[in-house]
Amino acid sequence: MPRSLATALFHPWTWRMAWRDSRSQRVRLVIFALAIVSGIAALVAIHSLKASVQTGIETQAKALLGSDLQISSRRPVKAEDFARLSAMARNISRETTFPSMVKFLPGGGARLVQVRGIEGGYPFYGTVETTPADAWQRLKSEPGILFEPALLDQFQAKVGDEVELGGLRLKILGAVDKPAPRGSRFSGFAPEAYVRLADVEASGLLGSNSMSNHQLHLEMPGGPASKELKDKIRAEFKDDGGWRLETPDDRRENLGDALENFQRFLGLLALASLVLGAIGVAGAVHSHVKRRVPTIAILRCLGCPAHLAAAIYVVQAAVLGLAGALLGAGLGIALQTGTLAYFKDSLPITVAPSPEWKVVAQTTAAGFAVCCGFALVPLLKIRRISPAATLRGGATLGGGAWRALPVYLLLVGLLVMLALTNDSNWKRALSMVGGLALAFAVLAAVARGLMFLTRRVVSPRWPYLLRQGVSNLHRPGNQTLLFLLSLGLGSFLLVTILLAGNLLNGKLSLNTSVESPNLYLIDVQPDQEAGVRKTVEGQGLPVLESAPMVTMRIESVRGIPVRDAPGVPRWVVRREFRSTYRDFMNPTETLVAGEWHKSVPDPAGPVPLSLEEEIAKDLKVGIGDEISLDVQGVSVKAKVTSLRKVDWSRFNLNFFMVFPPGVLEDAPGFHVVTTKTPDAKTSGELQRALVKEFANVTAIDLTLILETVRDILGKISTVVSVLAGFTVLAGLPIVVGTLLNGRDVRLKESVLLRTLGASARQVRIILTIEYAALGLLSALTGVLLAVAANAALAKFVFKASMWPDFGLLGIAFATATGVSVIGGLLLSRGVCGHPPLEILRGGA
Repeated sequence: MPRSLATALFHPWTWRMAWRDSRSQRVRLVIFALAIVSGIAALVAIHSLKASVQTGIETQAKALLGSDLQISSRRPVKAEDFARLSAMARNISRETTFPSMVKFLPGGGARLVQVRGIEGGYPFYGTVETTPADAWQRLKSEPGILFEPALLDQFQAKVGDEVELGGLRLKILGAVDKPAPRGSRFSGFAPEAYVRLADVEASGLLGSNSMSNHQLHLEMPGGPASKELKDKIRAEFKDDGGWRLETPDDRRENLGDALENFQRFLGLLALASLVLGAIGVAGAVHSHVKRRVPTIAILRCLGCPAHLAAAIYVVQAAVLGLAGALLGAGLGIALQTGTLAYFKDSLPITVAPSPEWKVVAQTTAAGFAVCCGFALVPLLKIRRISPAATLRGGATLGGGAWRALPVYLLLVGLLVMLALTNDSNWKRALSMVGGLALAFAVLAAVARGLMFLTRRVVSPRWPYLLRQGVSNLHRPGNQTLLFLLSLGLGSFLLVTILLAGNLLNGKLSLNTSVESPNLYLIDVQPDQEAGVRKTVEGQGLPVLESAPMVTMRIESVRGIPVRDAPGVPRWVVRREFRSTYRDFMNPTETLVAGEWHKSVPDPAGPVPLSLEEEIAKDLKVGIGDEISLDVQGVSVKAKVTSLRKVDWSRFNLNFFMVFPPGVLEDAPGFHVVTTKTPDAKTSGELQRALVKEFANVTAIDLTLILETVRDILGKISTVVSVLAGFTVLAGLPIVVGTLLNGRDVRLKESVLLRTLGASARQVRIILTIEYAALGLLSALTGVLLAVAANAALAKFVFKASMWPDFGLLGIAFATATGVSVIGGLLLSRGVCGHPPLEILRGGA
């Protein structure tokens, strides 16, 4: 016979005995294997998705930008600077982007688009695919315009039709199937239209202060620009225009950063699913071994060493884990490829929907190791079963928890390693494992507290059926701990995700009050403001607001250049602030500090400035501090005289900086006019009227933009909900297995109660009370944890109301409780069908 556990695991006798011993328990073991399936499926899917996207980013880094260096600025690049940059580059291309209205002829339908005027051979890397195939090349040599296919479908337009863009009529040359890399974030919310840069300049749409962005795309002789070259360009060109320099490496890092938080969140779900599945395995193995104590004791009496008896059940657990891991890996691959196919049109890169085999192997192996580690905890107790257990009826499997301490430490190490694969920052990885452990600890503490409480509060004065049902929560063979862990954690995660989705939707909901606009008219020149007002009112619509807007940049804070100011975020340094001037406060603003100025008290001193409170915190300034502003080449000294709290959720014309009248009137700028349209038809009629009379005025329909955002978030929410569903599915097999194991105990109790004269109805009532108590507490604990998580998200992430959706909480609470009661009763069918005579024969 083998002399150690390691050699016993590979002995043929061990495998034969493991197979024979499992014959009466295979259904239960299969149910618990499903817990591993869902946990590893989520783990494999999430890590494979992350690897696929990262691979796509790495292999398409240059195509993501289309050039070796991109220089972006709000102002046109000077001719002398363009000449110097041209001398440094192998090829150079210019691009100007801005939002504008385009009118489809002859029907006259109007739509906001992001116009991209391109000159030169951009993109230098990657290709632009069009229908017909030569449309992109034709655009470089003849007047015309290219649209996205969806926009052509919307207006029933076809190649050869004409559109009006400003003062130009352009022929539609084709549809862009695969666009050039996007340089503007706004283009994600408006369909793109491609024209020649010369046609943009001839359209008359670019004013001195229009919302345009200018890019230079450079193909460098030595490949992508290095950090040293970027620093050299900034130094030589003084960065006067607020240039933003970007390389393929920068674009790759930015995309990675954008996905990072999302990946961490999904990684937490995967880890929770895996741990929940592993707990199910541990529970299954513990229950299985507990039922086999008499068998193991008999083997010991026949001379079987302890390590050989333990090897039988180690083999069973390993096979159980391996089968579940392989099935979970297959399901994870299907989920990963399906998600990539679902998102193929939304990703900024091309990602092949193929498995990441290396990641699949690594995550499957890691998940298998975690499940086996959890199974070792009950398996270690087998070695302590003595032959004398055959003489002691009701021998149990317990005690010796301290002997499993090395296993516990190993499990913690495995979980931390898994967390580090999701987030390389060890502090965040430890926080992830710690947060998950805290949720488990809370649920376990509630379960222990419930058992302690029921043992103390049950009174002989209670009705017998109620007393019997509640007492089942603490009696030997109770299901309380595993039940709360599985159903409670599943409820917590799923309700948290649903509440987070409500928070997002709440932030994207238009306020339905009369004062809240849904249509913005921008680029209204000062001499056009009265005419635009008349056009809006002529359509029977209200003019809600009209505010002047002037572009400026921050030069210094308290005399320190903003680039060198300590603690000021980088985005503040790069940002061009569009500010306004008025002598009143909006209904969406509240004065929180200082004094509101309606005029300039001292023309010779710094001008009064009112700051929004959050931007004041970013700038590290307060009342009395001075800020120097560059208002399109003119330096303006300002003094912070008030701080305002702004309700950004109402979508009114709100600004970070507000000046009193008498400061910015002579600065180049434009007006923004807002109105509220009751439906899409009215909005379209107004936009057509504006395009006819004021071609440069751009109408931004907030409803359309929010629909686009909701569509994107809806797809993301679908994926997250599916993965969260795997966490819930990981808990359901534990619930089912726990109920099956508890069924044996309930069978003996019911037969005993029937022997003492209880009716089948009374036994069912006792079971219903037990499962209702378990379900109510599991649901209550999970929902309360979700409410706490929702409050933290609302306060620290979404800056929204911490009050949850009580309707959703009620539905979740009722569903979890119903699953407990209905599932318990269904799986307990037949408990009341055994005749009382069985207890007398010892067959129960």
